[in-house]
Amino acid sequence: MQNLQIMIVEDEYRIRMGLERFISNQPQYAVIGTFANGQEALDEWRLGKKAEVILTDIKMPIMDGLTLITELKEEGYTGEFLVLSGFDDFQYVQQALRNQVADYLLKPVDRQQLQDRLQQLYEKKQEIENVRKQQSQKQEQLLLLRALSSENSLADTQWTEIFPSGTYYTCRLQIQNFHQQKAKRDPVRFHQELSAVVRIFDTELSNQWSDSFFWWWWDQEQSFGLLVHTEEKNSPLFIDRIAETLSHRTFFKLTASPGQILYELELLPAAMEAEHMELKLQPVSVESQYTGALSVNTQNILHSLRFAFKQFVFDDMDTALNRLKEELATAEQLDSVMALLQSSGIEMLHDVSKRLPVNDVHRMLQRLGRNTSQTLTASELLQGFENWTKDLADMCIRLDQHSDRTAVERAKAFIHQHVQEAITIEQVAAHVYMNPTYFCAYFKKHTKETVLQYVTKQRLELAKRKLEDTDDKVTIIADSVGYHDHKYFSKLFKKHTGFAPSEYRRLRR
Repeated sequence: MQNLQIMIVEDEYRIRMGLERFISNQPQYAVIGTFANGQEALDEWRLGKKAEVILTDIKMPIMDGLTLITELKEEGYTGEFLVLSGFDDFQYVQQALRNQVADYLLKPVDRQQLQDRLQQLYEKKQEIENVRKQQSQKQEQLLLLRALSSENSLADTQWTEIFPSGTYYTCRLQIQNFHQQKAKRDPVRFHQELSAVVRIFDTELSNQWSDSFFWWWWDQEQSFGLLVHTEEKNSPLFIDRIAETLSHRTFFKLTASPGQILYELELLPAAMEAEHMELKLQPVSVESQYTGALSVNTQNILHSLRFAFKQFVFDDMDTALNRLKEELATAEQLDSVMALLQSSGIEMLHDVSKRLPVNDVHRMLQRLGRNTSQTLTASELLQGFENWTKDLADMCIRLDQHSDRTAVERAKAFIHQHVQEAITIEQVAAHVYMNPTYFCAYFKKHTKETVLQYVTKQRLELAKRKLEDTDDKVTIIADSVGYHDHKYFSKLFKKHTGFAPSEYRRLRR
């Protein structure tokens, strides 16, 4: 914390020197100038001497203290004034208070009173600087969150250091039919409503959590990203209530993704990708014009199909698919069939999305759209949906077959093979055919350490061997083990070994 910068303006030499000695003896204050009248102080201020507090007498030759205060305020001075006077005169007090001075002290100055007032101003400065620091840090954090993606490598995790440690909750709120609303609404009214959404959203979050423990950002012109530093288990319910409030108080309808709890913040990029996909997979309700055309038997078949799919009972699933094909083969309303199959497919994909790699979920969602397009006949729609359903089930079966203890060993082997590259958590998880979030929890359960901790340990062990066995520069070694930010590599190396890389090399040789 910097010292409180103080200027002293007092025409009596003995008092001026006494004030300077008293104030300078205290480490939190710095006297940056002493002046015999207001004109000297004003001239020095104009030359660039910027004080945070001006301690000034009132009665002085050439320019008095009250004139100095008026001149400085007119020229943009925003600091504090402490006024000294030997006159207990109401007129002087009134003028000083009119100029909004911090305090009015009578001579002879009571040192304890002066000390108390200066301490209050020092603490006020600390509070202001802390607020500015928090605001600056939050802006830096928000810029970083907007730029994050699943492509961030496991060597690029220094960004987590500007966030507090602990458990996080992340989710996304999406405005449904955003672009359609924008096209049909009056532009002024549309932006008024959008501003209301932003205002209400921020207010609701501020009422629930401290400002330094949540971050939200507007993303892709239709959704809000949210990150909360919290261990509360009811966060999803609270976010759902916010979505309901926004939908009730504006003409927008908002949907919240279920969200994820993150015990390791480096998982955030993969989690954000999953949240985008989660919103795409929100179960959609088929309009009444379609459901009204469906028999009760068809709806029962679909229920049986989804249940069999979730349980991976293939005989029952095949039976349900065959019954569905028979039931809908002669359907005349292809729009109804298409909407029904799309809705059912999205529901099944939603059921398994948290277990599958994000890329596979995205690929299957696109394929579902192609297999249920308006250009197909009824038989093509049904056959395409059957093939899609069976392929999705096979994908899940392969996942279960891979999800054994050997997955950890295969992940470690992949890490060892690519330790010098900018690998991501998503790449490692995809190699063992797991969803990134599920994989990280699985890896930690079986190894008692996080993926990041394991990768960091392997990279630093390789770096230590290279420092011991080669004459390569530290920067070259950092690059060779996947750290292209050389300062971060040195910082990380010292944190784990207690030595800077060059010092470690000298001691080991």
